[in-house]
Amino acid sequence: MLVIRALENIPEQGITKGDMFHFYIVDSHHHMGHEKSHRNTPPGAYDFYALLYFEMERLARDLKDNDQLLFEPVEVRPPELPGIFFDSRESWKRMNHGWLVDRTIVFPYSDDYSKSESTGTPSFKVSNDKIAAWTTRAPHSTRLIGFARVDPSDAKNGPQDIATNELERAITKLGLRGLKLHPLAQLFLDDLEHDIIKRVLKKAGELGIPVIFDTRNIRTVERIHNLVNAMRQEKKYSTAMKQLRVILAHCGMSPGDPKLFDALRNPIISADTSSLHGRDIPLLFQMAKDRLSSDEISWSEPLLFGTDFSFLGVQAAQVILHLLSRNFKGTLTDTQRILGGNALSLIGRPFRIQHKKKKNPRQFSSPSQDGLTKSRMEEKILELIHVEKWDLQSLDYMIPPKHSWPSINSIDNGGYNGIHLNSYILTMKSPDGTRNAQLWLNDTAGDYITLGIMNSDSRYILESTELANQRMDQRLMKALVKNTTHETNVETLLSMIGNALDST
Repeated sequence: MLVIRALENIPEQGITKGDMFHFYIVDSHHHMGHEKSHRNTPPGAYDFYALLYFEMERLARDLKDNDQLLFEPVEVRPPELPGIFFDSRESWKRMNHGWLVDRTIVFPYSDDYSKSESTGTPSFKVSNDKIAAWTTRAPHSTRLIGFARVDPSDAKNGPQDIATNELERAITKLGLRGLKLHPLAQLFLDDLEHDIIKRVLKKAGELGIPVIFDTRNIRTVERIHNLVNAMRQEKKYSTAMKQLRVILAHCGMSPGDPKLFDALRNPIISADTSSLHGRDIPLLFQMAKDRLSSDEISWSEPLLFGTDFSFLGVQAAQVILHLLSRNFKGTLTDTQRILGGNALSLIGRPFRIQHKKKKNPRQFSSPSQDGLTKSRMEEKILELIHVEKWDLQSLDYMIPPKHSWPSINSIDNGGYNGIHLNSYILTMKSPDGTRNAQLWLNDTAGDYITLGIMNSDSRYILESTELANQRMDQRLMKALVKNTTHETNVETLLSMIGNALDST
C-alpha cells in the first residue's frame, strides 16, 4: 500500500498538515507471458512496481520543490496478511517487495501460445492455463487476479461456440475472473458489431465477469459503445446485460474527446488509464469531472488505474502523482476509487470454481483476545498450505457497496480506506484437488472473530465482496448462524476448523 503525507492543511476535507493515509492500489492492465521481446512473470511484475515507486520518489521531489503536491509519497508497505504469506517461506521472501501495487489484473499477451494449430482447439487455451497457474497458487494468488483471453474469430474456421466454450472453461474450471479482448491483434476490428462478438459478450455477462477491450482510437470506443447499446435493445441479451461490464483500455488514447465521455456515461462502461502520460493525464481527470459529475454516481467511478506493463514502463507514476497534486480537483475518496476501489467493485465477487461436492456451511466464533485468535487462525491457514499442502487460490478483501465508497481516514484514526483488511475471503483447494472451500474471516464484530467455511459450489456461498447486509445472501447468513459453533479455547477451535475443512 502507498503511504502518503499531507503537506498542508486542507480544511474542506478535514485534513491537517502531517496527516498520513494509505491507498490500496490495483493495476487493472498488466500483461504476462512471452510475446517477441516482451517477457513477464510474477517476479517481473513485483520488480517493476519497485522501480515504479523509485521513479515516483524521484518525480515527487521535483514536484514538491515546485509546490505542486498536496500529498507526498512516504513509503510502501504490504497489507498485513499477504506480507505474512510472502515471509512464510524462504523461497517466497525474495519476492516480498514492490508493494506500491497490492493487486494486479493480469492476462496473456498475444503470445507464443495464443494460436492453435488445430481448428478444433481455441486460441489462448495454453495461455489461459499459464495465467491460471500463476494466479491461483500461493503466494502469487494473494497479489494477482487472472483474466482470460479468447479470439471470437475462431468461430469463423471452427465450431460456432469455440470461443465461448473456452471462456466458460477459463472462468468456471480455471478460476480466471475476467476477459481481455483485443480487436486489432486478433483481427476482428471490422467484426465488432458481428454476432461472433455478441456471443462472447453474452457469455461474459452470464458469467458475471468484466471485459477489457483494447482500444487504440476513439473510433473503436464509438463502435464498442454502439455494440453495447445494440445488445441492450435485443431481448435475447437482456439477462446477460444485467451483469456485463466493459472496460475501455487506454481510454481510447483520446482522453479529451467528448465521445469517450459519452461512452463513460453508460453505466456499464469504464476506462483504464494505461498508456496515458504527460498532458493527457490532467486532461482526462478534468474532463471526467466536468462531464461525468451527477447526483447518482461519483464522476471518478468509471476510471481505473492501469500500467500496461510491459509495453509501457514508469509512465504510470505520473498518474499517481497527479492524483496527489494541487491540479487534481478530486478528494482522497476519488483517488482511492481510481487507484483500486473501482477495479475491485467491477470484479465484485470472490474467487470460485465449480466442484461437485456440496456441503452446508459451518461457522466458528471465538473471543478476539486482542488479536490472538486471528493470529492463530492465520497460522493455521499457513499450516494448511505448507504442511498439509492445501493450495491458496485467492485472497479477496471485502469492500463497500458500489456507489458508496467512504471517506478516507488518516492512519492515526485507523487508516480505513474502504478495504476491509479485517474481513477477507480465502479460497482453498485440497491437496487431491477434489475439495474446494471459501474461508470467510470476519474480525469486525466487536470483541468476537468469526470464520465461516463454505463449499464453493453449494447453494450457500458468498456471491459478492460487498460487505453490506443488502448484498449478502440471506439464506447463507441464516445457514451460518444456524451452524455456528462458539469456542473459547483457541487450540480446540483450530482443531475444529481443521476437521471442518477435511469434510468439505
